[in-house]
Amino acid sequence: MSRVQVPSPAPFICLVMNLKVSVKDIKSCEKMLTIDVSEEAVSNEFASFYDTVAKRAKIPGFRPGHAPRSVVALHYREEARRWVLDQLLMQSFREAVAQEKIPVIGEPAVHEIQFDESHLKFNAHVETRPKIKLDKYVGLSLTHAPIQVKEPEVEEMIKRLQEARAKFVAVEDRLSGHGDFLICDYTLAVDGTEVEKREGEWIELRERDLLEGFSKQLVGSKPGEMRQVVTTFPTDFGREEWRGKSGVFSVTVREIKEKRLLPLDDEFAKETGEYSTLGELKDAVRQDLEAEKNKANALQLERDLMELLLTKSHFDVPAPMVQRCVARHVEQEIRALVAQGRKPEELKKEQENLKERLRPAAEREVRIAFVLDEVARREGISATDTDLEAKYAEISRRSRRPIEQVKTFFHKDEGRHEELMIQVRQEKTVQWMKDRAKIKEVVSKK
Repeated sequence: MSRVQVPSPAPFICLVMNLKVSVKDIKSCEKMLTIDVSEEAVSNEFASFYDTVAKRAKIPGFRPGHAPRSVVALHYREEARRWVLDQLLMQSFREAVAQEKIPVIGEPAVHEIQFDESHLKFNAHVETRPKIKLDKYVGLSLTHAPIQVKEPEVEEMIKRLQEARAKFVAVEDRLSGHGDFLICDYTLAVDGTEVEKREGEWIELRERDLLEGFSKQLVGSKPGEMRQVVTTFPTDFGREEWRGKSGVFSVTVREIKEKRLLPLDDEFAKETGEYSTLGELKDAVRQDLEAEKNKANALQLERDLMELLLTKSHFDVPAPMVQRCVARHVEQEIRALVAQGRKPEELKKEQENLKERLRPAAEREVRIAFVLDEVARREGISATDTDLEAKYAEISRRSRRPIEQVKTFFHKDEGRHEELMIQVRQEKTVQWMKDRAKIKEVVSKK
């Protein structure tokens, strides 16, 4: 199950600066910190930079490392400003958070910086961890339907295998009919303009078509014959510019193919895989279906458990986290729609609708992330080295990459490694709760 990851709160550290900090509540789970760094701290940081640079500075008229500090400062003023500001911004922010004991999550948005060689003041907009009220999370009661694989499901899967291994035989002694496949060339004109041309296309003659009446106009054709198929594109057709318009397909038939299914017998089983009999093939199909259903059932149990857990919790969520989650969902949805043939520029117009439609799922993800994080904190659940090794092995099997390559991928990027640890911790927390849940199996009557 895809999850939002809750960043760890910034650790409290020892104070070394004299800071003036004011805190203002902006919204629920959002605060504005105004941080004023003392003149002494700023001056000391500049002095530290110049002392370090002076030891290696090459300045005309002076031996390396012997230029006066005032001369060094003249030559390296801009470098000093950049370095000191970078150092002081994050250092003073962390100490301000520690001083005020604010459970910040993520990085701050820093703005309104006032800075010179004796003064630094800035604002930091931060997200904070919500105060979570969690009534109960151990021993939650759930009903759960055990998996059942019925014989018709096995027969349906065997039929799909039979269809996938069908033979296509050339038809020479009759005209085409429903169920046949035509190998043909065609051009398509929409409103009198040719918009598409294909060669060697396979067309199945069906009783019902996406384009109404398409197959019916090709039934009774023969190799070498050319037919014109006139149709109207539906109003929800994938190509927006063709919707509701008239189309004329000029189809030249090359061949007619008839699909013939192999008989379901032991020979079919041998051709399908390493099976001696049809009975062995059916047993293997049944086992595969059971494995798929067990996996789906486990995911459904987890979803039910998370929904129940959410009813036991009460808290506000940081709006920016929800917005980032919505943005990620929208991006994924747009990629999927583009892969299906939609145009990116067309989808831009739908982004606001997508945001509204996907917002509830995004907020649910953020809530689940915080609740799992809260349970993990209360129960001391963490990702151990052993857990990570097991995760590397799992990723290695799933991606079919060497385990050392997987480890290198995560170890070379600190952020990526941290995300994996959070993911493992969440998975352990879910399993911890499932192990302690009171699950009653109820057989479905369907």
